[in-house]
Amino acid sequence: MKLIAKSCKITDFPNEELIINIFLRPEFIQLLTTHFGYDVKYLYVKNAQLDEVVAVTILIEKRKFGIPYLIIPQFLYYQPIEIFTAPRKNSNENQLQDIEIYREIAAYFSKYFFQINMNLPPEISDIRGFTWNGLKAKPLYTYRFTLNDYSCDNFFRKQRASLRKAQNLNYYFNQEINIDRYFELVKATRERQKWNFRIKDEKLASYIADLLELGLIKQFNICSPEGIIVSTMFCQLDKPNKTAYAWLTTTDINELSNGVSTLLFHSINEYFKQEYEVFDLCGANTDTIARFKASLGAELKVFYNIQF
Repeated sequence: MKLIAKSCKITDFPNEELIINIFLRPEFIQLLTTHFGYDVKYLYVKNAQLDEVVAVTILIEKRKFGIPYLIIPQFLYYQPIEIFTAPRKNSNENQLQDIEIYREIAAYFSKYFFQINMNLPPEISDIRGFTWNGLKAKPLYTYRFTLNDYSCDNFFRKQRASLRKAQNLNYYFNQEINIDRYFELVKATRERQKWNFRIKDEKLASYIADLLELGLIKQFNICSPEGIIVSTMFCQLDKPNKTAYAWLTTTDINELSNGVSTLLFHSINEYFKQEYEVFDLCGANTDTIARFKASLGAELKVFYNIQF
């Protein structure tokens, strides 16, 4: 199989109907360019012999003094690569086929970019196609719930007690859209966790509103008995792949001891398991956050940051 990697404008991609992953769909990419001015293109791999597209990803480019860099936006945790080849009967043949596609992508990166920084999703666990072409791979970690067997019985004892406390105090779950309340709560979270967030709140709020309108994200909340949102999360929704992502979340620091964060994760899992198969918690690479997510009984997964 002779492979060729090419880039193109989003409007020039030859087989848009092939793309399933929501983060590669033109409507999602258009929001990136509209709100943040990113130069986003498709990178696709073609089987030259059959004249067929076999894989696609996106290039999010930034230039400094005319030099191109491949970057990760702060609000896109993973950069998916969608492969369209038909699976073969032999699993090793599938592995080798995927490796050749990843090698072609890696060769394109090395040729056209001065620096590369991207997170592959946990589904891509075989990164030899990148490392064999000279790229560096750093392991990182996240936690994922498999929703068809989700149960709060898997919580650590402390979290089961926190869940009962929040329920006994009559905190409750809803899906009210309240972007302003998110920003009110997140200010204290940024200071506490020392976030280095470079996007202005007004720009992010506008982006969130458009994602909500297109149904690409959903807001979930825990409210106090008085009806005040005390914990909230925006989840990204990849419905075709039945995977949801914990994108932006924050909790009132004064309510943490009442178990509201635990109740929020539990309520979201109960909601998602009717329609989704996986809920990705998007990171477990700092001590306190990793410990909390582990205590919820989710499964540890490795993913890779690719650099050059």
